Amino acid sequence: MRYIALAGLVLLAGCAANRNERHVGLHDVPSSTVFGLQDPNGGDAMLTVVRAQGLWGGGCSSAIYVDDKVVADMEIGEQLALHVPAGARKLGMQPHGSCSGDRVDVDATVGQGESRTFTIPASGEGLTAEAAPKA
Repeated sequence: MRYIALAGLVLLAGCAANRNERHVGLHDVPSSTVFGLQDPNGGDAMLTVVRAQGLWGGGCSSAIYVDDKVVADMEIGEQLALHVPAGARKLGMQPHGSCSGDRVDVDATVGQGESRTFTIPASGEGLTAEAAPKA
């Protein structure tokens, strides 16, 4: 019985020593899941979308829309920089995969040279604008 307990302890220690790098720090969305708005000369403003890290919602993907066009698919712990023309923009997100939900759209109006950041919680449900830095 002691040997079984010892073997289990060794296996658990081995698992604890291995980290899944996907869940450590934010990383860019892979180019294979980005479908547009990546050319820096394609717009004079920038929208950044960050999908929070966490184990809750790990099987959920988030389809990202700009002005009703799909531009990317995001997973937890990913960030996406989009180059857009200045002006009124509509940013949307719809969860899919092991979860599903209604599409959420928010106002993403940006001026020339401006940048706005939006976050999606790890659960993959919701889209909110980060507060502008205080002057």
